[in-house]
Amino acid sequence: MSINESNFHFYPADSAEVLPEPPSGATPADSANSNSKTYNQSDFWRSPETNRPANSTRTDLPEELETIRLHWERRGRKYGLSPSASWVDETMLRHEGVILSKYLKDGDRVLDAGCANGYTTVQLARHKPVRITGIDYAPSMIDYANLNLGRAGRLAGSVSFRVGNFLSLDFPDNSFDKVITKRCLINLGSAEHQKTALLEAWRVLKPGGLFLVSEVTDQTAENLNRLRQRLGLETMVPLWHNCYLNEPDFLSFAKNYFDLKQVRRFSSTYYVLTWAIYPFFVRNGQRNYRNLIHRLGAHLPQIGDWGLQKLFVLQKPAE
Repeated sequence: MSINESNFHFYPADSAEVLPEPPSGATPADSANSNSKTYNQSDFWRSPETNRPANSTRTDLPEELETIRLHWERRGRKYGLSPSASWVDETMLRHEGVILSKYLKDGDRVLDAGCANGYTTVQLARHKPVRITGIDYAPSMIDYANLNLGRAGRLAGSVSFRVGNFLSLDFPDNSFDKVITKRCLINLGSAEHQKTALLEAWRVLKPGGLFLVSEVTDQTAENLNRLRQRLGLETMVPLWHNCYLNEPDFLSFAKNYFDLKQVRRFSSTYYVLTWAIYPFFVRNGQRNYRNLIHRLGAHLPQIGDWGLQKLFVLQKPAE
């Protein structure tokens, strides 16, 4: 049996498309004052560029990453305030935020590296009295992150956003209690850049601080594909801009700087249900990420190691 799922790969709203230039004189919708959760693409053609400091769009990225950065810059303008700016799977995106919040303590200073339009950043500050800074290498993402923050209402903590480069963080040593990355490392193009980002996380963390790495690995992707193949489903491949973590290699390097405290397979059951069983009920490749299977799958006990999203909890040794 073969089921065509060509319309929804791991991140189906992602693609290598080049968005056309907006019409002359086009402006973004006044999203900051809207309570609607329905977003039209035409509303978000241009990043609002709200209150950018001088030189705030400079990230000094290596030249080979510019194409990936430009993809996310366009995606930021395309999706605006929507959670889909970073990930179309809103159910797992929300659940991931809940999982990450369990590792934050009152008063923590937190860096969210690769914050996109700030959906999870604001979610964390809504429920925890922390001081959290979100950075992203796509200025459009930061512009809409600030709009999302303006819409957020009362928060338990505080949030700020700025354009930044995970390969060369603009923060002093020992600045943060926690550093979070969510699918940011896989958008750095190579294992070497991922290791550079790990070293930067180590540098800016205080002794005893946690590096919370929620990323996709080659190994879990292979596990899920083997399960799908046994069920007659087609093999799924990473998108062009993704470089999944090689788990043994990444952890072997990380152990020189961090203690591995936990590997949390928080999405394994979810992916079995939603990417191995749910496809048999999909028609015409139209996946609904808010349906009952997705909502239940995020909260069931975990089995196996099939979840693409996996949380590595790394601790910088205390001095």
